Amino acid sequence: MDRSWIGMPRNTPEYFLGLNQFLDFAFTNGVIGDKIKCPCPICGFKKWQTKEVVFHHLMNKDFPKHYVTWVVHGEIDVLPNSRNIEVTQDAQPFENPIELLINEAFEGLKHETVDAGSSQVAGEEEILHDLSGSNNKDYFELLKDGSEDLYEGSKYSKLEFLLKFYHIKCLSGLSDKGMAMLLDLVRDAFKFTKIPISFYEDKKTINKLCLDYIKIDTCPNDCMLYWEDDVNAESCKYCHTSRWKLEKDSNLDYAPSTKHMRWHVADHNKNGILRHPRDGEAWKKLNTNYPEFASDPQNVRLGLASDGFNPFGAMSTNYSIWPVVLFPYNLPPWLCMKQ
Repeated sequence: MDRSWIGMPRNTPEYFLGLNQFLDFAFTNGVIGDKIKCPCPICGFKKWQTKEVVFHHLMNKDFPKHYVTWVVHGEIDVLPNSRNIEVTQDAQPFENPIELLINEAFEGLKHETVDAGSSQVAGEEEILHDLSGSNNKDYFELLKDGSEDLYEGSKYSKLEFLLKFYHIKCLSGLSDKGMAMLLDLVRDAFKFTKIPISFYEDKKTINKLCLDYIKIDTCPNDCMLYWEDDVNAESCKYCHTSRWKLEKDSNLDYAPSTKHMRWHVADHNKNGILRHPRDGEAWKKLNTNYPEFASDPQNVRLGLASDGFNPFGAMSTNYSIWPVVLFPYNLPPWLCMKQ
């Protein structure tokens, strides 16, 4: 059986295929119950793990490079002095958070893949083709971006830089246009960096990580979440406050009330200072000349003003549009000016 995959990067299809072959062999020849000794650098052949756990460990950590004869897992057809062979393991590598993130996002990969047993060795090319053609293609592309340096000697990988850049965008509320401009600036200033040609390509890469979210409604008084058994509830089960905001009629938001329309009568002028047209002589004369109109304080009183007016074309200007302002004098001045 070919063991050359052991020294290959974990983001290659060959490593993926070889790991499945190892698991098939180990769980056929070295299994006790449903577990084998896990060869990952953390377990170090000391802990017994299930097939799913061993797969997860060896996709996150390197397979021991010197463990080419699987004596711990039932391989006995070896050299005569095989009993003296010491199973060694590499030192624990640095735990790459980007690789962990990718493996968490594609955790279902191991359930979807084709089991590559000894009877399938002849069809390796076909299996590798299948691995690179479906959802697994995104997985290997992300692993490649996660292991590729942003530039030679950079402390960041290509994928790690994009994630940190996108994190800054989210925290600062930067718009997509602003993000695109920053990426253009970085790409123009540092032409040797390996970043996407556009922000659209950047988002396509990040979307492969399935970093989506679900909006969950909460009680306005923070009593509960509308989640699980309460997902369809209409009101809070503790304070009974409605889940929904009452929709206001936008046409009535600024409609004056009856109280406001009577303000000019109800709010008497106590200091004699002229602060509203109702305090002037023209208002009082109107009340005297039209007592029936003045008897109902809710009758609407309007003031019309215009910045220049040329009804008969007597002026030298040729303007045909003039600003006209209509004031409802019934209302308080502060309400008119604000609304």
